[in-house]
Amino acid sequence: GEELLLGPGQPARLDVHPDFWSDDRPEAISIDEIRFHPEKGAQAHEQSLQQFLSLKPFVAAQRVGLLANAERMTEAAQNCLLKTLEEPPPNTVLVLTTAYPDHLLPTVVSRCQTIALTPVSRSALVAWLVDRGTASDRAEGIASLAQGRPGLALHALQDPRWVEASDRWGREISALAFEPTDSVLAYASRFGQGPQAEQRVIASEALRALTSWLRDALLVQSGTALPMATERRDALIHWTGAVPADHLRTSLATAQRTQLLIDQNVNPRLAMEVMLLDFRLGARV
Repeated sequence: GEELLLGPGQPARLDVHPDFWSDDRPEAISIDEIRFHPEKGAQAHEQSLQQFLSLKPFVAAQRVGLLANAERMTEAAQNCLLKTLEEPPPNTVLVLTTAYPDHLLPTVVSRCQTIALTPVSRSALVAWLVDRGTASDRAEGIASLAQGRPGLALHALQDPRWVEASDRWGREISALAFEPTDSVLAYASRFGQGPQAEQRVIASEALRALTSWLRDALLVQSGTALPMATERRDALIHWTGAVPADHLRTSLATAQRTQLLIDQNVNPRLAMEVMLLDFRLGARV
């Protein structure tokens, strides 16, 4: 989107660009967000995707639509999108992203040009962040949390509170490995507060932080000389001294599986509750 739309004479940010439409909400994408309906507009946008793409570009040479995590589309929404994918309006670019292409209809996938995006190496992310003026220690911390995703690294760079929250998640959840069952259940209850879409976002943030913590813990425990913030390394050295390596590996796999379940609309509180109970060291004795 930035490559196609941002430049001389264009708005400075995509989120205010009149020729850019995106949907990256945690909620499901209904047919009303996709189809052109002159009398019934989209609920989450000023225009539905098809209505947006039907208009000529306002200031740029093209109009760009982005459906992030496209597996959120209902079956009706996907079927509605088929004609647009097969015969897109002139001067338009439509981008669908997903980590689960098997959750999309085969007819949707077959009409798209597939581009596989692999995680960016940690060293490359650190170098990229340092080039943008980030201190080395901070760049190492952000790269650890981003897990190979430049967009997440940029978000962390722009919002220090997100980094602080992620670090807090990692420390709090890792401490639960030594807590009794009642304490773990009390902690898990926070993932059942508010609308379920919000619960999924909060649980995913916690899981991302825990996954980062466990990966770094395995590296520290193996003696790998990986650069990271001194405070984080000291905390990991102290924590891993009491946690067996096989427990770390199993917990990492469980955290990744829990994220997949939440992406498939399993109740976030229940999924987190099961994972956290299994995360306790006493659960494997």
